[in-house]
Amino acid sequence: MRRYKHILVCVDQSDYDAPLLAYAGGRSRVAESTEVHFLHVLDDTVRTDDAPSALPELTREMLQTLVAEHFKGHGREQLTHEVVRGSTLIEALRYAHEKDIDLIILGRHHGRRGEAGDTALLARRITRKSTCSVLVLPEEYRFQADALVVPVRDSECSAGALEVACGIAAITGATVTALNIHRVGAGYARTGKTLDEHQALLEAAAERECERLRDRTDTHGVAVEFRCVPDLHSEPVPIILDLLGDGLGKAVVIGARGRTGAAGVLLGTITEQLIRRSPSPVVAV
Repeated sequence: MRRYKHILVCVDQSDYDAPLLAYAGGRSRVAESTEVHFLHVLDDTVRTDDAPSALPELTREMLQTLVAEHFKGHGREQLTHEVVRGSTLIEALRYAHEKDIDLIILGRHHGRRGEAGDTALLARRITRKSTCSVLVLPEEYRFQADALVVPVRDSECSAGALEVACGIAAITGATVTALNIHRVGAGYARTGKTLDEHQALLEAAAERECERLRDRTDTHGVAVEFRCVPDLHSEPVPIILDLLGDGLGKAVVIGARGRTGAAGVLLGTITEQLIRRSPSPVVAV
């Protein structure tokens, strides 16, 4: 998290602005950020029956007042407040590019007034197209960074996510669990082995993946717990959500790019589902 020096916080004039700003303040303290930018887009593309047309437009002065009340960083950040018109998706990405932003923070609810039925659509669109990390917050959350979960395989993408998680843990004292969920195929019977024997072989392979990942990653001196979990139904996301529900972690850190599609175009399927469904904040690295 130390590398997140320039943070962009997207405010959308909703009831969630106050807790989102409070969370962003905590993240700035953890990262010791040098710049925090607050952006509200007057989204002219949103036109629905329940759009908040009766709400007054949020001016820069109103945004400054809102930030002063709810954002509590370490006090040395340079704060910038911007209110612009246009498409939230386009303007947020443009601003992040122009200001060399390292991390975008927004709520999973962001944009819901124009996207009925999919409250995470804007968050996923921004994460797909962003060239920096994105932190997506669910509607109900509070600032916690004491237990982090990192879904991993032996890849550069996973190594980057694990390094970010360890950077957070080095500052906060959080625990880090690297979760290798390995698929157990239904065709194991054709190998002449029992299910238990097949699972044992796959678990051994997953453990070797974890060892290689540990060797290639700068863990900042943090002791990482590597856990290998079998996936019998080719559905890793429910496994991750169940473990979060059982208290394994308070936040998820995951590599944003999957093995399918071109980088910068498609998110990994697991990342996209977690953004939509996770009860904990998700950092897409």
